[in-house]
Amino acid sequence: MLVFFVIVILVALALQWYSLRSAGDYRNIRYECKPSVRACEPGEPFLVHSNVSNLGRRPSPSIRIEEHFPKNLIVLEADQFNVKMMTKEHRIYNSTVLIRGHQQVKRYLRASIDQRGEYGFSYADFYAGDFLGFHEFAYRMENDSRIVIYPPKLAHAEFLKAFTDAIDELALKKQLLEDPISVCGYRDYTGREPMRSISWTQSAARNALIVKQFDPVWQQSVVIALDTQLHGAFEQHIARQELCFSIARTVAEQLEERRIGYRLVTNALIGSELSSFTSSGGKGGSFSKILYALGAARNGYVCSIEELMHEVSSGANRSSMIVLISTHGDERVERALEKARENTRGRILTLFADRLLPTTEEGGTAA
Repeated sequence: MLVFFVIVILVALALQWYSLRSAGDYRNIRYECKPSVRACEPGEPFLVHSNVSNLGRRPSPSIRIEEHFPKNLIVLEADQFNVKMMTKEHRIYNSTVLIRGHQQVKRYLRASIDQRGEYGFSYADFYAGDFLGFHEFAYRMENDSRIVIYPPKLAHAEFLKAFTDAIDELALKKQLLEDPISVCGYRDYTGREPMRSISWTQSAARNALIVKQFDPVWQQSVVIALDTQLHGAFEQHIARQELCFSIARTVAEQLEERRIGYRLVTNALIGSELSSFTSSGGKGGSFSKILYALGAARNGYVCSIEELMHEVSSGANRSSMIVLISTHGDERVERALEKARENTRGRILTLFADRLLPTTEEGGTAA
């Protein structure tokens, strides 16, 4: 019996020595966590893939993992994760893995995020214990994957009525101003183009209906000026600023649907200076870039509204319309608008977020 106990003790010590060595050696452990999509709509479900790999030949000890996810993440399904905790900045999910040599363990959870913004899936803390449970080795695995949530589309027909009436007028003018002599290419007929746009010569040669693509007389019919500078009470500014991003997204989308070319210029915190984007309409790749930029923009501004309006009004004589989107129409905004009207012959429309969120300067709700 004594010999048996000695053998058991020796085996336990050997396993303890081996587990200590394995637990303290994490050079072959790899961690990657990333969302299944680069960007998506608010509330749209996506997958978060969390993979842990062992590049070595020896199996790893049992590893407890604390993964740091965005706080605004709404987890819809997480069967492979057992415990969640909330901190000031993160939503932490716990899981346990045991990885054989040259093996990768793949886990996922299904989630969504309701609020616009750029969200990061950052580091994970790993805890590997020994065989007898006397020691626990902790180490951190860095990770930098991100997802951008687009601003929600605004559904407020009355607020946008003046704008929609104006762009419908522009859409009609755009068809009338196409120069039939200035053909820059051909594309397949979709059923939405007027019959006069069909090239019967190309259609006969390709045995399919082909329409002509024209060089428009003007390339950008509309300039959207998105102003995120603070105007009015600070207590209402963030909510109004978020609404401005939604208005800009909605205005751009309506122009895209009508295939009207436009330029979006904004002082939002996208880069270190004014950001400018152009699109010819039709919801192509340019629109995707605009949606991504509006989603990734941080709250704040890089320059004043005076600089923004100077940029969009100088050299904008060929633009049929300037649409200013701002949080609140204070005296500073009115002065910038007055100066812009002196510099351009184009029509200027204003869309102020406080008209959708009517509040007093003291922070209460207006009657």
